[in-house]
Amino acid sequence: MREEKRKNPGPLEIVRNLLAVAQSDTLLGDLYRMRAHRYLQNEISWNDYNTLKQEQVTWTNLPNRIRNAMDQGDWRTVRELSGEYKTLKSDLESKQMLREMAAAVYESRPVPVDPFSPGMYAIAGVSQDRLTELRATTLRRLRDLAEDDSEWKTLYEKRLEALSTLPEQKSGAGAAAPRPEMGQLEEEAALALEAGNFDRLEQLAGDLVKNSDGCADPATEDATEISAPGADGDHFFAFSAETTARARALGLGLFRVPSRHKEFAPLCRLAWHPAYAQTRGNHSGVVHIAELPLPDGIPETIKSRLQLFAMHPFINSAGVRFLPTMVGEDALVEDFDDPEKGSVMPVSPLLALLDLPHREQLSRTQIENALQEKGHELLKNELGLDPGVFRLVCVPPDLHLRIGLDRGWGQQQIWTHFDGYMIMEDGKRQALAGGDVRFGGIYDLLGVPLNYSSERLIVRFAVVQRKRMATWT
Repeated sequence: MREEKRKNPGPLEIVRNLLAVAQSDTLLGDLYRMRAHRYLQNEISWNDYNTLKQEQVTWTNLPNRIRNAMDQGDWRTVRELSGEYKTLKSDLESKQMLREMAAAVYESRPVPVDPFSPGMYAIAGVSQDRLTELRATTLRRLRDLAEDDSEWKTLYEKRLEALSTLPEQKSGAGAAAPRPEMGQLEEEAALALEAGNFDRLEQLAGDLVKNSDGCADPATEDATEISAPGADGDHFFAFSAETTARARALGLGLFRVPSRHKEFAPLCRLAWHPAYAQTRGNHSGVVHIAELPLPDGIPETIKSRLQLFAMHPFINSAGVRFLPTMVGEDALVEDFDDPEKGSVMPVSPLLALLDLPHREQLSRTQIENALQEKGHELLKNELGLDPGVFRLVCVPPDLHLRIGLDRGWGQQQIWTHFDGYMIMEDGKRQALAGGDVRFGGIYDLLGVPLNYSSERLIVRFAVVQRKRMATWT
């Protein structure tokens, strides 16, 4: 049967595979959805989909109209509406699959969590024993797409290679790291000492010595190694003079951000792990972080940011676990000064191209919708960049920090939208923002509701390489 299907899969089969792969290979999920849009629009346009939605509403309300006509003894109307009900029901049932596909392509939806990111499969709603099956299914769908969609064959084959070499997550606990990390080992060592179990303490001390160099969270180790290719691990890129000039015309400046990897690498072992966050006391939902082992001399503003990383898993706008490597990087970033309170907000041609009326009072949902709808074509047509290699996003927090230290950002009473989200205890997410001088300045980091907007919350865009968003290639 499979051989028969492969002979002539048809556009809807391609759309089905694209939508499924977008849920599991989230790094390129936006591209898969864009490609699905191209195939689906010939089968059901946006206008046709809206017509179906209106028919659904009409059909749902018909029983009430029929009941009212019956109460009034208007049997002619009852007969007409009953016929309309049957016709609409038949039409909607025959187009149900098409309507569901159109909803997945045309409607805005939160980015799914990448199930293959280290330690994130439980949050993505995938049990560990299903990861192997999910990878096999995704590989099969990618192979089918490479065969059926020859124009994008190279991209599908690259993703096949990446997914085929993906390291397995071997943890037995829901979303824990693959091997015991420093925080766990330190806690176990303290318990061993308290119990007088010196044999166990000696063993744990040996493990801690082995893990003491560099980053000891294995999930973070994998992310740093895989997402920072090249001999020096940096993400440098030679933008052409034409692209740089076009970017400048849109309000984007070229920044070569120096690496601070060595400085921050020892702190990456504090990244989120269930062992750190504990609910204490009599107040439900109050999370206490038990004395994170921070080096002496760390400013309180940095401690606050580190505590958030210890309390919550973070994802970027691709749904991939966000673990800042702080390596060197070339990026195009809007380079206006943070506006002072009461001043006129900076505008730019970039905002106009995204159909955004202003820079402030925008919710994250509005911003992401604009980027999804306009970002790919903007990169390609305005900057001459490949959307498969680059992505237009809110400025990532680690770029904002390093550029802002040099440019004087974080000295005004204003927050900036940052790329990415913080996953809360109930599974909901909050959009990252920060940079307000009243709450830590350049080190300020917080989460805001997805529909939150304020005149003191602005957006600053950046063009980054997609590989900086990956914890696996």
